[in-house]
Amino acid sequence: MKSVARWAPFVLLCTLLQLTAYSSWAGLNEDIAYCESKVIPRFGGWSPGRAYSPPTPKTPEEYYCLGIAHWRGLFETKDLAKAADWFRRAADQNHPGAQGILGYFYSMGYGVRKDQAEAIAWWRKAAAQGHADSLNALAVVYDNGQGLPVDRNEAMKLYRMAAERGSKEAKQTLAARQQPQRPSAGQQEFDEGVKLYKTKQYAAAAKLFMRAAEMGHARAQLQVGYQYNYGEGLPRSNSDAAKWYLKAATQGNSTAQGNLGNLYENGEGVPENWVEAAKWWRKSAEQDDPLGQFALGRAYEFGIGVVQNRREAIAWYLKAGGQGHNQASRAARHLQSPDNLQFRNEEERVRIGGLALVWRADPGVMFRNSSERMAWLMATRQRYDREQEALRREQAAREKKECEDRRAREGWSGTC
Repeated sequence: MKSVARWAPFVLLCTLLQLTAYSSWAGLNEDIAYCESKVIPRFGGWSPGRAYSPPTPKTPEEYYCLGIAHWRGLFETKDLAKAADWFRRAADQNHPGAQGILGYFYSMGYGVRKDQAEAIAWWRKAAAQGHADSLNALAVVYDNGQGLPVDRNEAMKLYRMAAERGSKEAKQTLAARQQPQRPSAGQQEFDEGVKLYKTKQYAAAAKLFMRAAEMGHARAQLQVGYQYNYGEGLPRSNSDAAKWYLKAATQGNSTAQGNLGNLYENGEGVPENWVEAAKWWRKSAEQDDPLGQFALGRAYEFGIGVVQNRREAIAWYLKAGGQGHNQASRAARHLQSPDNLQFRNEEERVRIGGLALVWRADPGVMFRNSSERMAWLMATRQRYDREQEALRREQAAREKKECEDRRAREGWSGTC
């Protein structure tokens, strides 16, 4: 069983839309990572499935972090109503992050009734404190007339204020407005292909994507690679998938970079090469792609093309978790205990059962392929078995010596 994430351009469309709530709020990403690592563990219920007792927070920050915990399901289950309640308690104490998120909850109807006017009211309170993401949210409201009359001048003013305070989305909006929009080669074919793909006309879509890809359209190249990878409207071919992923990856497409890294890890369509895999995952991760960050965290956890490093693994997992990648958040929490060890796949678990008993520190090793890693794991297991056998012999020798000494003192016969 592979634990590598599957990057799918359109299959993951709904997931990516859900992640927008995280990825467009740059400050929130940092807050999530901070809350998960520093604040939430104080209140128990930290591990999935563990019983949760209501905490007694004392500060607005703690109320806010508990809202994040319920929002992301860090206790037993996600509970948007409880999350909204904790955010409101923090917001009522003038916590700008909580005010911003509460506005988002009202705009989406998460745990509260959907109410754009209420959302705007909370965003205004947070924006008055200079909260970058709330400034950007208000800019979008004015830009699109979502609950307020369209006012592009006010929108641009708010975008600039948000960008000055660090909003990545506001910076991207301003940059796009300053550059003349030129249709990219193959865009029309790509758009038509998307329509067909969404109606599951994969073969017809593939023809249009191929035409756009041959014009150099990076997202079309990614999609052609994906359809070769999974046999959707094209004959399944990992080698053809790798070829098209590479074309998109070299143009900076973070999804293609992640997919190409996966192929190199598993030796699918390309020679198994973990150094190459880690290289492409890093390129994806450095573009703030949560799936790339998760993959790079795995690389550091298991020594896939990089020197194994628990601290680095946790850091990248937390970055991905901060963008809504729940599997990454769980992996970070798991690794924070020095006694915990995961296996790269089920084959390792079966062949190296019990190794977790001895692997409690970073071994500081790097593997170039699965054979190297398995050989190292087997050697480590054999060393552990020898050490255990030596301990058993020492214990048996001590017990025999104690028996013989007692027999000599007490003068009884028999064998020890």
